[in-house]
Amino acid sequence: MNINSSELDKFKEDFEAAMVSLQEKYDVTITLGPITYYKNDFSASLTVDNGRDPEEIRCRRFNRNVWKYKSLGFEEGMYRRIFIADDEKRYAILGFNTKAKKYPLVIADIETGESFKATTGFVRQIVNEFYIEAVTVNDDDFVD
Repeated sequence: MNINSSELDKFKEDFEAAMVSLQEKYDVTITLGPITYYKNDFSASLTVDNGRDPEEIRCRRFNRNVWKYKSLGFEEGMYRRIFIADDEKRYAILGFNTKAKKYPLVIADIETGESFKATTGFVRQIVNEFYIEAVTVNDDDFVD
């Protein structure tokens, strides 16, 4: 195998396709994390979540990682909680990229429904409302 970016993208696609039968058999969701590679080897994290509902999995991951962001006012059970940002717009917190130092928050713009990453300084005030609309989420934004 030639270990390069394009080959590893193909490998990841093949790996995900091969995992479908295991996911169905055991009612789990298997996720291969970002791949790090060198000349003759590569590695990646593998996460197995119980269940197949992506929204439920995101909520559990939020609750698992929220302790790192309690200083912002976030707590367990606040998945999709609305907050007001410095730009005076309303956003919903969806989760965290715990490995990102600069943009660790994964949030949704309530007006457009799109998700993106933000800095911790982006949060100004948490509101006692939850965002329930459908959101376009890029699961690659979430890293544990």
